[in-house]
Amino acid sequence: MITFAENLTKMTTKNRTLHPLTNETDIIDKLGLVVFDNVRQMPIYGEPFTTPYTVIVLNLQGWLKTECNTRPVVFRKHDIAVLSPHNILCAHESSDDYKTMLIAISPTFQEEVKRRHPAIYRDSYHYYYRQDIPLTDKQFNTVHSIFLLLQSVSRSDSTHRWEMMGNLLEVLSLLLQDYRHENGIADHSPSPREELFINFHQAIVAHFRESREVKFYADMFHLSPRHFATVIKKQTNVNALDWISNYVIIQAKSALARFDVSIQQVAYELGFPDQATFSRYFKHNTGLSPKEFREQKITW
Repeated sequence: MITFAENLTKMTTKNRTLHPLTNETDIIDKLGLVVFDNVRQMPIYGEPFTTPYTVIVLNLQGWLKTECNTRPVVFRKHDIAVLSPHNILCAHESSDDYKTMLIAISPTFQEEVKRRHPAIYRDSYHYYYRQDIPLTDKQFNTVHSIFLLLQSVSRSDSTHRWEMMGNLLEVLSLLLQDYRHENGIADHSPSPREELFINFHQAIVAHFRESREVKFYADMFHLSPRHFATVIKKQTNVNALDWISNYVIIQAKSALARFDVSIQQVAYELGFPDQATFSRYFKHNTGLSPKEFREQKITW
């Protein structure tokens, strides 16, 4: 299970290097899709994070131990993973030779792809529960060639650039469906309880600034708070209130890492009425005040 209040001072020096998912957001948003190569780490280790991008990761070598929405995943050489936006990720450890390529897809481009290529998203539920797909050497070589072609197209000045990238993503998606079946990975059809959690998670992403109460979300699904909390706990082994507060704290830490905004501005961005209320909430969930958290980051 993810530890959401890790002591940040435990992170090692190599893990403080800027990562493209956090350092190249402007170019991802501008281009819609960017392929990064020779990525040798995750954004942070031992601390949960989220990204607004759909991310497809192809492991070139080495291994990574991580979690996605508390599900443990060991990502090995020639594995590929499809990560939906806003999932809670937590990387724990990687080998010294770990190296990947990754595709980052902006929300704007993703909406365009959904409109033009709906087939890509027909089995999207599957990736909430099984993000990683082990590939054979032959399958890896085919996927790797598509990554390289996407990288070339994404960097081009062609007037048909978005259309070509969407077509290539559809090819990649259909190939991964075939490879899952060839490699004995069954398609996942969510149960009603699983579907409730997926919808709950999406509701948190959309509404965490409005409310941090279980009742607010239970009402959205026409369930009593007690029954709703019981279902979420049974499905994920994490309390519904913890899912809400964990997501808020992840966004708070990300915002506090931007030293060009005040703590008061962060409080308002996250929907708190004032800095004092935000500070109490943050300290209750992390053991640190927002100011102490920032001072700790300065020592990195």
